[in-house]
Amino acid sequence: MRDQPVSSPLRVLQYGVHDRAYPRNSRIRRYLESLDGVEVRVVERARSGGRVRRALADLTGLWQGSNGAAIILLSEFRLTHAPLVRVVARLRRARIIVDGFVGLHETAVGDWGSVRPESRRARRLAAADRRALAAADLFLIDTEVRASQRRGVVPRRAVFRRAVSRRSAHIRVLPLPVGAPAWAVHRPPSPTSRLRILYYGNYIPLHGLDLVAEALDELHGRRDFEVTFLGSGARREAFEDRVAASAWSPRATFCDPVPEAELADRIADATVVLGVFGDSDKARSVVANKVWQGLACGRTVVTQAGEALADVPPAVRELLVETEPGSAQALAEALSRVPLSPSPVAPRASVLVEEHVWARFAPLGDWVSEVRR
Repeated sequence: MRDQPVSSPLRVLQYGVHDRAYPRNSRIRRYLESLDGVEVRVVERARSGGRVRRALADLTGLWQGSNGAAIILLSEFRLTHAPLVRVVARLRRARIIVDGFVGLHETAVGDWGSVRPESRRARRLAAADRRALAAADLFLIDTEVRASQRRGVVPRRAVFRRAVSRRSAHIRVLPLPVGAPAWAVHRPPSPTSRLRILYYGNYIPLHGLDLVAEALDELHGRRDFEVTFLGSGARREAFEDRVAASAWSPRATFCDPVPEAELADRIADATVVLGVFGDSDKARSVVANKVWQGLACGRTVVTQAGEALADVPPAVRELLVETEPGSAQALAEALSRVPLSPSPVAPRASVLVEEHVWARFAPLGDWVSEVRR
């Protein structure tokens, strides 16, 4: 790696960004830019033209953008590009950070259920995930549980096993919590005698909406409530049919996705935000965006129990209600007990969450300082 004078900026290329406003890549970029003497350049993924044209545009952006960069940061939705980034980094004498926040296998097999676990496609996706880990000098993930799962993982093919063996001492897996964006702040709720439940997200198995519907079947008749389902996806129509057949269907409202400013309004209108209730490994090992956002907004968040929730700051734990995984009865019971009045910690929740998350990013700053030296 090139030695750089202390006075010169350390340049970071954030490559393959799909959306600059996406909470994950925007937070990491904001943190890096807060470090003294660090400049971040963003190269977004190519979107126009055919497959070959997009690939050439991506390669051109990577090569030109990495000129003078000391670090190349591969963004969260571009893990398949990790081997290419590794080659370019060697030519540029740069270090590599890979953000493994969105794994290929876990997304297709676990989140969406679009690929059979035993299929050849699933094996290829798992291999691509392992190659992304092998390419990294620093591998980012979102929770300590998931970090532990990835430490010690090596690709199956001999060539990649040898590569990891030679570099194993230099690959570090660092959990960086997702946290909440700047718009997620407490707003006092309007007075109500009815529990206002908010679900938002895609209609995918990760979120466990079938279990949510079963829980609301149980809750009906026990407590006055209304529920809003906010989002889109291929399975929405089937879920709407499921809700339409329920006794509580008059209390349910379905809405399309909304911009962040309006999402803040929807959370402000809610008493409780629903988290994740799926049965996949990922569902049990993440703290979802909406969990962080709901907590920062000072709302009660109900989500299934899991080791990953240890990453939630103790200062806002009283806003978090954990339920037994796979139990609609436990979810219904939790919802029946949610208070209508806000917690005393609610007004400061966003500050408490942000302080906790920002502190957890300190090891990334230490690593960047090592690169500078």
